[in-house]
Amino acid sequence: MEITEVLPIKSLEEALLWKPLSESLPVIHLKDRANYSINGRDYKCHERFLTSKRLHNQGLPKTLICHDMQGGYLNDRFVNGTKSSNEYTFYNWSVIDTFVYFSHHFITIPPIGWINAAHKHGVKVLGTLITEWTDGNTLWLQVFSNLEKRDNLVDKLVEICKYYKFDGYLFNVENELESENIENMIETVSLLRTKLKTAITHSEVIWYDSVSMETGKLIWQNQLNNHNKLAFQACDGIFLNYNWTEEDLAKSVANAGNRVIDVYVGVDVFGRNCIGGLDSYKSLEIIRKYDLSVAIFAPGWTYETLSDKNKFNVVEDTFWRKLYPFLYIHIPCTLPFTTYFCRGYGSKKIENFVLSSLDAWYDLSKLNYQPSVPLCLQDGNFPCNSYVDGEAVIGGGCLRLNGNNENTSYHRIFVCHFEIKSTLYFEITVKALKPYDSHKIFLGALDPYGMPYKMEFGIQGDNNMFFNNCDDYSCIIPDSKIYNLTLENGWLLHKLKCEMVGIIVEVAIETEEPLLIGHLFINDGSSS
Repeated sequence: MEITEVLPIKSLEEALLWKPLSESLPVIHLKDRANYSINGRDYKCHERFLTSKRLHNQGLPKTLICHDMQGGYLNDRFVNGTKSSNEYTFYNWSVIDTFVYFSHHFITIPPIGWINAAHKHGVKVLGTLITEWTDGNTLWLQVFSNLEKRDNLVDKLVEICKYYKFDGYLFNVENELESENIENMIETVSLLRTKLKTAITHSEVIWYDSVSMETGKLIWQNQLNNHNKLAFQACDGIFLNYNWTEEDLAKSVANAGNRVIDVYVGVDVFGRNCIGGLDSYKSLEIIRKYDLSVAIFAPGWTYETLSDKNKFNVVEDTFWRKLYPFLYIHIPCTLPFTTYFCRGYGSKKIENFVLSSLDAWYDLSKLNYQPSVPLCLQDGNFPCNSYVDGEAVIGGGCLRLNGNNENTSYHRIFVCHFEIKSTLYFEITVKALKPYDSHKIFLGALDPYGMPYKMEFGIQGDNNMFFNNCDDYSCIIPDSKIYNLTLENGWLLHKLKCEMVGIIVEVAIETEEPLLIGHLFINDGSSS
């Protein structure tokens, strides 16, 4: 039986009876990332070569976003997308470690589109297990009345996770527990974590700061302490409630020991009894002073509160621009690497340069890999890049570089770590918005000894091709180079093949005029 939509599991009985409906689902496995990142504070949109500013991921504070929107399971629930427009999407994936899909149903299964969009970018996806108030208390009494039933529930949670190919759970018990069941709850969390790790080695179970593991009372702590530490020790991290003070953060650090980055401090973007909205960055600024991780709850506030959804991208970019100084930009490293820059929606659909449908569409599985920073970090009325709906090679839209900005024409698209062992295959498809526009593609690389160099190629004037027309001595002309340029439906395809042993660390373009980027492809001959 084919699954057309993903829905939550609403009861214990439904969970215990759950069985997969078909053999497989169109889910992408979690992609690898490089083992280092760049501090968003150090990232400058127009500065070349950021290799000296890379930080090893081990020990870096993490960023989790918890997607809670109007009860969940809106038009994002459809496996093959839907014909709709002005839906919520997310594209700042490079700064996210974990994505949680949240609803108030017993077991929240993340929709396929969100799993695919996140996994393409190396971001883990968690579902949610939640029980609340009196009904929640009754449910756990049922579970713990027979530990065989508890074990069956844990096994079903693992099976569901494996089948849908997501990466774990947020465990949220927002109800009181009988004191005799506190130990059972801790054992349940630990058992789920152990069984998930056996099935999915990179999986995570994160506990939400709610019911006390000392008294069984529902008392949000806003810090890591004796009321929640046993649960913290049984799982991979804790998501603290939002009403914390700096004193709470200091106590959390003291109680976490060597697991400080496993403490995710909650920030409610709706600002319920905390700093939120476009001022959410002020909360992150405080949290990062203590090197703690952060859990951003309901970042879709930027969409949900808008009466005019056409303003979403502007508000979204404003929100995340303020956060970038407190985030870490992760690095793609998996080859082959390809992207059409589509954000998973369009006012029409294009296939291989040709219009295939005039219908609006929304399908997060079609969201392609997004630029390392898909917005301009400089304030002002002239962003260095943006997204264009309706112009594409494949999909619904593409990346637009907006040309000369504050006397610089250098636009970084990716910081990356693509290891080339024999032969570099590189393609980029662009469209000039003015006749005879000149543009230069820039590939930053490291040789086998770690020394930086670059390759530059492009066109000047009336399609006059050039390769390594450098004004310094940092360019290297590779052996056995084949570089050509073709034109199709107004798009220019730059295609390069050359011998190379080293690492591509940066992809950028210099252009003084607006330029559309419709496709990027990188691969190594040893893996083709």
